[in-house]
Amino acid sequence: MKIYDMHIHTRIGKPDPEDILKKMEAAGGYGGCLFSVRPREINYETGLDFEERLANLLEWTRGYEGRLFPILWIHPDEENLIENIHKAVNAGVMGFKIICNNFYIYEERCLEILREIAKLNKPVIFHSGILWDGTVSSNYNRPLNWESLIDIEGLRFSMGHCSWPWIDECIAMYGKFLNALSRKNTAEMFLDITPGTPEIYRKELLTKLFTIGYDVGHNLLFGTDGTANSYRGEWTTNWLNIDKNIMDELGVSYENRSLMYEENLMRFLGLNKEEHKRAAPQTDNAHAWSPVNSNVEVVIKKWYDKLDFPNEFDAEFGEYLKSIKISDTVTVEDYPVDSKDGGRNLLTYLYLCEKLSEEYKAKGIPEEILIDTLKDIVRWTETYTDINGRLYLGELHWLERHLAGQLYKVGRLQYCMAGAERDMPKYGLKKGDPIMEIHIPADGRLTIEDCNQSIEAAKDFFKKYFSEYDYQYFTCHSWLLDTKLKEVLPESSNILKFAQLFDVLAEDDSSALIKYIWSWDMTERKLKNAPPINNLATKVKEKMLQGETFHESLGVIVK
Repeated sequence: MKIYDMHIHTRIGKPDPEDILKKMEAAGGYGGCLFSVRPREINYETGLDFEERLANLLEWTRGYEGRLFPILWIHPDEENLIENIHKAVNAGVMGFKIICNNFYIYEERCLEILREIAKLNKPVIFHSGILWDGTVSSNYNRPLNWESLIDIEGLRFSMGHCSWPWIDECIAMYGKFLNALSRKNTAEMFLDITPGTPEIYRKELLTKLFTIGYDVGHNLLFGTDGTANSYRGEWTTNWLNIDKNIMDELGVSYENRSLMYEENLMRFLGLNKEEHKRAAPQTDNAHAWSPVNSNVEVVIKKWYDKLDFPNEFDAEFGEYLKSIKISDTVTVEDYPVDSKDGGRNLLTYLYLCEKLSEEYKAKGIPEEILIDTLKDIVRWTETYTDINGRLYLGELHWLERHLAGQLYKVGRLQYCMAGAERDMPKYGLKKGDPIMEIHIPADGRLTIEDCNQSIEAAKDFFKKYFSEYDYQYFTCHSWLLDTKLKEVLPESSNILKFAQLFDVLAEDDSSALIKYIWSWDMTERKLKNAPPINNLATKVKEKMLQGETFHESLGVIVK
């Protein structure tokens, strides 16, 4: 989708449209609405007369139609204003900006102007909410004042900043306009979410907008309140990220984001006349609107069933599915792997299974490989649920590899296309060179026969489906390769036989094995009271309490 910033001011000075577009692009934006310099009737020193500000505005946007849209700032005290509005529209102005600094919008002289603008099929962008101009002016900008516009047929207008701090009043007013519009051809109100809402109030605003049940999807507009002469891309990026995180939590769909960032503005400006149906709001939410893509829940439940989660999780999973909203915009790349929200983690990763499934199908990879690979989600859900006492998925930094299409389970073992973790001069490998990592899932017995079969099958698998991936070595970095295990395991041990497949190059001091022998939350501090669950555990505990050190070792197999 394209991202338009519909709320940008200009100042007196030489226009430089190339500069603002360059800064917009760096911030992820595409274009936006540029407001002219203010009229002299607002401020004599920082304002311009009609002809001057119109010429300056058009210099900002000329040649950039479709990206930069000229919006002329007007004031009802201007002479010949009706005539000048027509001149502006004929010159290419796409809409008008009004700030009620010393007048009420319901004054007849204002209504006359708005009726004329409506006849010209142009929108009006209002400031609303508290006005930081150093004067006694905010009372002119209470959202209830705009109720007087409801019968101006065909008028499209936006409420800047959602009237912060009167956001409840603004949303209620939107509901009234939406209700009226469902009955007759009245004015249409848009909600401009341009900051003005400090960050601490931002979540409150977006949560109310997207969960009140009013159909706001086709009437939200995004802006920054930036300045064209010195556009701050970092400010835009910051607010885009803040809003993204909030909308992700609310489950706001791609469709609704696309509307807010692009399509609604095109319709607001009269560039897109596409009709759409909206349910009239009801005070009791009888026709509640939701920003969530309803198919997301279906997909999540589908993968919960396909991966065959234990029945004991069903009730809690059902509660999560009702209470946690997941957006269809989520990707494995941008989901935070350090997230401590175990329920959201589980639903998100189950939803992402669908996209991975499509990638497998595109490559022709059998579904049994997909299911076998994704079973790790079940394993790590079980592990972290035991630790937390509630349904919880952790170890996202590990599972990210599965969902990114880097790791595959082929037979008994898992294989990950990765870069060498260190230089290995013996084999001519430098850190970062392509190798194939071997990982060992907790999946029952580890027989040498199964491992050999898996390695041979993996060679065929990657040759067939990833022929472009050029690797010559398998590597494994694991506690299972620790040569010290010979002191605590019998010669017949499957672990020791597995380790013999590798040329062990390095050993790093590590207590990682206690997590695998006991439980994932085991620590050296807890080891003293850990129960002796088998002979290996007993011997490892004894040696570690005596101060002996175990390792994670790096081994290599030549392809």
